[in-house]
Amino acid sequence: MQFDTRFLVDVTAYLKMHGTDEKSSRANENKRDDLGTNAMASENPPDHLLYLFPPNIYGFDIMEKNQFAGGLYFPIRWNKSAFETLELKPESKMLIRALVSNKIAADRATDMVSGKGTGLIVLLHGGPGTGKTLTAESVAEIAEKPLYRVTCGDIGIEPREVEKYLESVFYLGRIWDCVVLLDEADVFLEQRSLEDLARNALVSVFLRTLEYYSGILILTSNRVGTFDEAFKSRIQLALHYKNLDQPQRAQIWTNFITRLQDLNESMDAEGILGRVRDLSEYPMNGRQIRNAITTARQLALYNDEPLNIGHLQHSIAVSGEFDKYLIKVKGDIDDDELAKEEGYRAP
Repeated sequence: MQFDTRFLVDVTAYLKMHGTDEKSSRANENKRDDLGTNAMASENPPDHLLYLFPPNIYGFDIMEKNQFAGGLYFPIRWNKSAFETLELKPESKMLIRALVSNKIAADRATDMVSGKGTGLIVLLHGGPGTGKTLTAESVAEIAEKPLYRVTCGDIGIEPREVEKYLESVFYLGRIWDCVVLLDEADVFLEQRSLEDLARNALVSVFLRTLEYYSGILILTSNRVGTFDEAFKSRIQLALHYKNLDQPQRAQIWTNFITRLQDLNESMDAEGILGRVRDLSEYPMNGRQIRNAITTARQLALYNDEPLNIGHLQHSIAVSGEFDKYLIKVKGDIDDDELAKEEGYRAP
C-alpha cells in the first residue's frame, strides 16, 4: 500500500484546535495516575493489551491542511537524493546545506532580544518552473522536517485575517519544527507606496510577523523587481533561478525518465533516453516538462501502449500550440520579455 501524502500525528494540537467532548474530558482526568512516558517506555505491553488502545490517532494532513482521525501509519522515508538532482550551482547547494544544518546559529548569539531574529529566511526568485518549489521540498527532505506549504490564496488579503493566519502558520511551524514554504509571496514583498495603503498594510503585517519567527522560512517570488527594501535585512540568503538552458533541460528530462524506470513504468526507456537531446531543444521549464510527461503517460495508457518518444512529442506539440497562441495574443512577446518590460524580473 502506498500513500501520496504525509501526516503529522499531534493529539495535543488536535484537541486544542477542536476541543474535547465530555467523554474525552473524563478520560483526560484519569491521566493523574499516569506513570509518565519514560516509565511506560521501559516495558513493552503484552500483545493482548493492544486491543485497549484507541482505534484512531488524531493528526494533520499537511498538504490539504485538514485535521483527521486515522488508524494506519508508516514511518517517513526521507528522500535525500532529491536535493542532489536540483539544477543549482554547487556553491549554492553547499551554502543551502550549511545554513539549514546550522540554522544560522551565529545569528542566535548576536541578537540579544529573546526569540527575535533567530530564524532562517531564504528567498528563491525567478521565473515559473525553474526549480524554486522543488528546492524548498528538497530542503525539507535533507533537514528531515515536514514541509508546510502556504500560498497567498490560503492567507487572504485583509490585514487582520492575514496576521491571524500567519501567526497560526508560524505557531504550527514552530511546534512541529517545519520548513514553512510561502509560495508566490509577491503580494507581501512588493514595495510600499503612497497610492496603495491596503498593500502597505499587508506588507507591514508580514514584516512584523517575520520579525519574531524562529524557524526555517522559504519565500518564492517571480516579481523580485518590485521588492520592498525593508526585507533585505530579514533575508539571510537570496537565490536567483535563471531560465533553464539546454543542458539543464536535458538533465531534467533524464531525471524524470529515470525515476519512472525506478517505478517500473511500462515504457521504452532506452528509446526515450536516446532522444533526450532532441527533447531538451524544446524551450520548456521544469513544470512544463513534468506536465508533458504526465499527459504522455495518460495517452500511452489510453492507447494501451508502453510510453514512448512518440507520446512525448505528441504531448509537447499539442501544448506548444497553446503557448504559441498566448505569445501571439501578447503581441509576439513571451512571458520573460513581458516581465522584463514591466520591471518584475530579468530573464
